[in-house]
Amino acid sequence: MKRLLLALSVAAALWSTACSGNGIVNPPPPVGKYSLASLKGQYVFVTNGESFVAGALTATPLARTGVFNADGQGKISGGVEDVNAAGTTILALQISGGSYTVNADGRGTLNLNITANGVTSSINFGIVLTSTNDGFLIDETSNNNQASTGSGNFVLQTGGPFTVSSVAGPYIFDFAGLDGNQTNFCPCPESFVGQFDVNSGAISTGFFDDDDDFQLSSGAITGQFSEDGVNPGFAISTFGRGVVKITNQDFVFYIVDRTRVRFLSTDRGMLSGDAVAQSSNIPTNVSSISSSFVFIVAGSSVSGGVTRVGRFTANGATVTNVLEDTNDSGRFIPTNSGTNASISLDPVVPGRGTLTFTDPNFPNAPSKYVFYLSSATQGVIQEQTTSNNVVVNVADGSILAQTGNPFTSSNIAGTYALNWSGLSVQNGGGFAVQDEEDLLSQITVTSLNLNGAADIFQFQNGVPVFDLVASGSISIAGDGTSSSSSNRNTMSVKLVKSNSTTVNFAVYFVNPQLAFFINNQNVDRVVAGILKTQQ
Repeated sequence: MKRLLLALSVAAALWSTACSGNGIVNPPPPVGKYSLASLKGQYVFVTNGESFVAGALTATPLARTGVFNADGQGKISGGVEDVNAAGTTILALQISGGSYTVNADGRGTLNLNITANGVTSSINFGIVLTSTNDGFLIDETSNNNQASTGSGNFVLQTGGPFTVSSVAGPYIFDFAGLDGNQTNFCPCPESFVGQFDVNSGAISTGFFDDDDDFQLSSGAITGQFSEDGVNPGFAISTFGRGVVKITNQDFVFYIVDRTRVRFLSTDRGMLSGDAVAQSSNIPTNVSSISSSFVFIVAGSSVSGGVTRVGRFTANGATVTNVLEDTNDSGRFIPTNSGTNASISLDPVVPGRGTLTFTDPNFPNAPSKYVFYLSSATQGVIQEQTTSNNVVVNVADGSILAQTGNPFTSSNIAGTYALNWSGLSVQNGGGFAVQDEEDLLSQITVTSLNLNGAADIFQFQNGVPVFDLVASGSISIAGDGTSSSSSNRNTMSVKLVKSNSTTVNFAVYFVNPQLAFFINNQNVDRVVAGILKTQQ
């Protein structure tokens, strides 16, 4: 989940000052099926967050993407990384080595040695495997030269050796971050979503929706994929890495496989995200839609960071059972019954559609979303709500069909990886300061009770806290088809080390293996996350 982009204007207590006992509490020894051999092969990774470098007074937004090669025995044999810090890029950095650990529960560490101009430095991550093919990670780098954090994931790279022509067919994409106009007074968030069709490296057709600093635009896409002639040492055949121009913006790309490509902007701004192959079974008419859907978006509002999570049922053009929960700058707002809801599909752009409904909390600002489906059951979504002709949010995320209900203690069970990211308010030199917060955890769910371990990095504190005891519970109240506040599912997570804090969430299950959540407490943080079963 990408980081939230704008500041909170609220105050709260520090994690590090929450009261508890004076002793250190550690989780029990990990139990599970994973080992060093579970991480073997070449993986494409990404994180989004922020960093401090030596001598800096403020944090800088930071995005990383690249490839590392794990040998199955705890060693990293090589790779490449590209970095974008608030629009300033450092490209084609060599990963010259490193190491990793994997505990039985899938939690572990990943240390990458980065060599540039003959100088080697290290970046450090916490990881949780969701399978041998993928997992979550958070940046936990903290040394004399740099501190950086951010959430992301890694996915096994398959199908090589790659060529430019390996990217072929229709794709839908979601790129998010900052545009090229950042100043101290304008973080300038941007959300760029759309669909394109690639043939022999050329984007033959395509369409985009862009929300650039609360200004909406849309139009046709042109572009060209090619090998990177400036950095030939990191060939596309070996690393899946190349360069592409999309609507006059330059990106570096990494092919995960022939169905997924990862992007990072390199010329201006700081956009990153994935393009996913679009299947042939996407609905072409709303009469083909008959499902419930869950969606989540995160980004920036006019007043601060914003997250939204919700669900609806679509039967053709008829939309019912609309629920939505919002955290806008620390203010939690439940929407119990969206009215005047409708859904439509674009007759020209494959998979593109719109969802609208009236939120009783904001009757004069009808909620509007544009989405692009990669299949009949999933896609990307961007908010386009306006109030008095002013765009209220720059936010985007995912939309997926809801299946597997009723949700109960019998099917919400087993081991899960948990990650949340966003902003928390902390005490910086006597002042309330908002900054990046990232948490990574592995938990076991038994009778809807949670038990496990976690790492957290609240960036203002400067150092990560490892191996917290994580506990809590999930409350199941339904699947959202009854529009009432009593139909909410909730989750409570308590974190303990030498002190403790409890964070409460509204949680929406996509299926028993996957859930999205946002915190439903006022004031102290604005975070969004994902709960995903381990395979």
